Amino acid sequence: MNILVISNFYPPHHIGGYGMLCWEVVNGLLERGHRVTVLAGMHGVATPTSEGHIHRRLTLESDLYFYRPQSAIRYPQVKRRNLAIVQELIQQEQPDFVFIWGMWALTKEVAKEAERLLPGRVVYYLANPWPIDPNLHRSYWDMPANSPWRTAAKQLMRMPIRFWLHEEWQPFNLQFEHVLCCSAAQRDQVLKAWVKMQNCPVVYEGIDLAPYVAQRHRREQRDAEREKARAPLQLLFVGTLAEHKGVHTTIEALGVLSQSELARLHLTILGSGHPHYEKRLHQLVRDRHVAEAVTFHQPIPRAALPNFLGDHDVLLLPSIWEEPLARIMQEGLAAGMVVVGAATGGTAEVIHEGENGLLFPAADATALARQIRRLLADPALCKTLAETGQQNAIALFALPRMIDDIENYLVGIHEATLSHKSLSTVR
Repeated sequence: MNILVISNFYPPHHIGGYGMLCWEVVNGLLERGHRVTVLAGMHGVATPTSEGHIHRRLTLESDLYFYRPQSAIRYPQVKRRNLAIVQELIQQEQPDFVFIWGMWALTKEVAKEAERLLPGRVVYYLANPWPIDPNLHRSYWDMPANSPWRTAAKQLMRMPIRFWLHEEWQPFNLQFEHVLCCSAAQRDQVLKAWVKMQNCPVVYEGIDLAPYVAQRHRREQRDAEREKARAPLQLLFVGTLAEHKGVHTTIEALGVLSQSELARLHLTILGSGHPHYEKRLHQLVRDRHVAEAVTFHQPIPRAALPNFLGDHDVLLLPSIWEEPLARIMQEGLAAGMVVVGAATGGTAEVIHEGENGLLFPAADATALARQIRRLLADPALCKTLAETGQQNAIALFALPRMIDDIENYLVGIHEATLSHKSLSTVR
């Protein structure tokens, strides 16, 4: 098959697991003999680039960390240019399908243009709720500023901006004729927002399990050494440092624990994010007097992640938003970590309280502290949860299985399309 993939982010210039997953699926389809062309956003590159089958040519709506109001003025021109690029690539590649991944920060008109040019031959893989999220322009102009006078000034500016970009405040409908969802939670969240999706089976994400499962032996050896040395329980957060990820909840939870409990654990926060939020986290550590129990660690190469997870015992997933299906959850489970997550989205779908992990209400630091206490008090529980979680990861999250499911789905649509063309020719 000949497939054109469109994604907002694409490795190595990606944010979170969605873009990484897209890259892995593209490589898997290429290895199986399919022709795949990638059209991606220009995140991480200063100018449009084309290297082999990868074209980083689509302009994002604005800076992702610091919105610039002037980007609203340029947006209609940006949108026209993006649509022209989509038209050019479809004309040039003549794909059997357009396979759309992340669209956040990339105008949804790109997907609509693909549907117009290839009716019935656009497939989506949803691993975040971009169909129901407002774009960057609407998010910025609808959000209050950080002071009354700035809010008032922003409201005055908002009137002409909203007139200029009036389409961004209107309902936006896509056909969504063929949609694969990363979890039932993600599918249901979008459907509840009255987005009509005609065909939306769940295909769980997948990872390369081998380097994570291999941590089992390292962990067993380290656990034995830790029991002798009474080493602290190693807690870990991995991800983007952003409000919706709930990183602050982990620090607040440590603040609930006693000094004797804090002496028996250590939290590592691995990641980077918006400078303002990072500053807030560091201040929160000082305010809660937990500095000795917390380490901030800069992002590491993905190849180093399995061993890093193997050096820790408990993975914290404190997301406030409805996490569709966190990649780091899959990796943590596969590495034999105990997963303690907020009971939202795909996390609550996979983690079953007391069976393969622990859950707590999102943003509830006291409840999270309670679950940490349980693990401190019961090493046998830690072992049971970790073993069951790893077995679940092996059964659910193998990357070859995911690529099989996607390939079979695409082949089914392709065969139906060819059959329809044959019938039309006979008539």
